[in-house]
Amino acid sequence: MAATASYNQATKVITVESDGLPAPVSFGTFPNDNNPNTVVEQDFDHDFLYRGGTFGIARTFDSNGYTHDGFVRRVTISVNDLTLFTGGNPSIAENDNIMVVFSDGLKQKFVFKSTTFTSIDGECWLSSDTTLDFIVEEQATTPVSGTYEYYDQRNGRVSTPLGNIGIAGNGVAIFNPSAGAGLNPPSGFSWVAAGDLPFVNSGEDSCGGHPEQGGQYHYHDPHFLDCWKSGGSIASYNDYYGATQFNGDNIRHPDGHSKIIGIAFDGFPIYGPYGYSTPFDNLSGTRTMRTSYAVRDSEVAGRPDYGSTTDNPPAGTLMEDYEYIEGTGDLDSHNGRFAITPEYQDGTYAYFLTVDENNVDNTKFPYIIGLTTRETIDTTFTVEPVQQGGGGDPGGGDGGVVPILSFTLQPASVSVNAGQTATFSVQKLVSPEDGPVSFQWYKSTDGGFAFSAVTGATTNTLAVTALPYMTGYKYRCRIIGPIGGTTASNSPLDSQAATLTVLGGGGSGSTANRFDSTSSTLDSTLQTYDGT
Repeated sequence: MAATASYNQATKVITVESDGLPAPVSFGTFPNDNNPNTVVEQDFDHDFLYRGGTFGIARTFDSNGYTHDGFVRRVTISVNDLTLFTGGNPSIAENDNIMVVFSDGLKQKFVFKSTTFTSIDGECWLSSDTTLDFIVEEQATTPVSGTYEYYDQRNGRVSTPLGNIGIAGNGVAIFNPSAGAGLNPPSGFSWVAAGDLPFVNSGEDSCGGHPEQGGQYHYHDPHFLDCWKSGGSIASYNDYYGATQFNGDNIRHPDGHSKIIGIAFDGFPIYGPYGYSTPFDNLSGTRTMRTSYAVRDSEVAGRPDYGSTTDNPPAGTLMEDYEYIEGTGDLDSHNGRFAITPEYQDGTYAYFLTVDENNVDNTKFPYIIGLTTRETIDTTFTVEPVQQGGGGDPGGGDGGVVPILSFTLQPASVSVNAGQTATFSVQKLVSPEDGPVSFQWYKSTDGGFAFSAVTGATTNTLAVTALPYMTGYKYRCRIIGPIGGTTASNSPLDSQAATLTVLGGGGSGSTANRFDSTSSTLDSTLQTYDGT
């Protein structure tokens, strides 16, 4: 067995122990003509919160009541809540997804259309400064009232990191679709490492996997399912895959829905390519889940022209060639959706593999997880080869052990008087050999849900002038690197968040930056969002 896992019901943490090898599924020959690396057994332990069966972090408005009249479910927006939707960088922006669970049992995803009038089922809009209208399919002839909770995308604006983003059901690491700086892409761009694309040959085997320079074998795209099914190899792995099947396919449930093929390191399950046609109707039949990413019609600024050579690579070979277009597919920008599944009859958020709906043998970008993730990917784990692999990555490199980033000093919370300077600092370590990294500080004004980069804050120390309304602001630092060498397996790495408390002149902080004044459940931990 390549991997084992244990789940702590009390803490909602999964501990995964893996040797990193694809057993019982075989892998190809390495090194080969396009990949000089040797597959090396990798030992890694990783704890992460398990969010299967949830939609993420529940939010609350100041009022959680709604009135249903006609095709509209109307909720009241307070002055405080209005700040979530307005301003130069709103927490909930146009085309964001909002998942709402109503007290009468209705679960539905809505697309926020800002202040633009809509009467389309599954959309919502600010009909006034005090009213948010959700458009639903069911008509109420007389006003009906109830309560609701909602889940938005604020934690879903986190860029998908390079390297490990999850673990497959057989213990093999799952990587994002980018090749990073490997294979010498045009300056400022990166190749798509996954799929069947020209000029991007990293020596993948028939299972869509290959080792990186440290010898860690990993998957980039859905081709590994072909190997899982070949000869029924995965069916012998455990009863989950072997006990049931759909028309001979043991990676699908008897009703045709895909089984879980892995878990992302943000805690949400990853399914194969098949889901229910209607997200919350398990009697709607199944089909391949359609991505909402497409190749841009014209080149992004600075890119070489679309062509057929390495100097002018074809459209779709670079990560930057793709754009997310809301509503064009079944899946959101993270390549997932809110839905019920055979494992979660009450609903969950889940990622899906994406393939060509007309030819499932062809994969479709972004393959596994999109350019952003539903929640922050936890990359605080280490991967240690049992023995060193040879060679470098296909684009160069010096082989050996992949570096690991860590913080030897985390930023500490600070209390200062209004008008004084608050200072936050970090210290980093690159193992096994230290080296330079880049720093970028981020701040959160909403209790830690969303962080934005602090302009010019690119050293290991951040100094800010504390103003009364800033009490409750949180600050953290991101390190990337090492610079000039092999990128660390856990790069980028975020520090812990430190809290600023401003004494005097402002009390408990500006109500404009409060999320609400009520208690909300955050991954089984009672947390109060009150600006303090």
